[in-house]
Amino acid sequence: MADSRQERPVARLTRAEQREVTRERLIQAAGRVFCRMGFEAAPIDVIAEDAGYSRGAFYSNFDSKDELFVELLGRHLDAEVDTLSRALDRIKTAKDLAPAIERRYQVLGEDSSWCLLATEFQLYSMRGGRMAGRFAEIYESYRRRIGELIAVHFERLGIESTLTPYEFGVAQIALSHGLALQRAANTALKSTLPARALATFVRGALADTAGGSGHPRPQA
Repeated sequence: MADSRQERPVARLTRAEQREVTRERLIQAAGRVFCRMGFEAAPIDVIAEDAGYSRGAFYSNFDSKDELFVELLGRHLDAEVDTLSRALDRIKTAKDLAPAIERRYQVLGEDSSWCLLATEFQLYSMRGGRMAGRFAEIYESYRRRIGELIAVHFERLGIESTLTPYEFGVAQIALSHGLALQRAANTALKSTLPARALATFVRGALADTAGGSGHPRPQA
């Protein structure tokens, strides 16, 4: 007996959908190539080839390697903020902050490629890179959102610090990026160093509040 079922025709992508697929594959390929080679050393041809496309396909979607990197960086920083937000949401008391930060930054010890890339592009932008203005906007938004997250959870947990929440966030970013550079230059440094150093920073930044517990000292 013949099978009465009929195969459903596969819907063909519209031109706009095809373009979106191509763009997404180029972005994903760029992430792999940049992490492997760095920003300035990564040729457009290699990015296109990794994605399975030609150089022409690249320029049909992006004006420059700079534009592609900035879009990729924006996505990465959005994910970083979301990850930190979830980590802070799980903290129940002020004394849990340093251990939570240490757990969060253990990942950086295992893979510091994005810290190195962000630092490389920041220096490139400061020296006349094409997307310097856009990079500055994206990164300031990242710093601001980190500061706002910290402010919310400091308030929730009753934490006080000599640093403002914005300064606290900027210091974390600076430490993580600086330690990534040091580990890249000296492979003898342990992969646990970023996490341990950041936890130490957190404890020190809160040391003026009830012996580092994060709670205000009672008034005399």
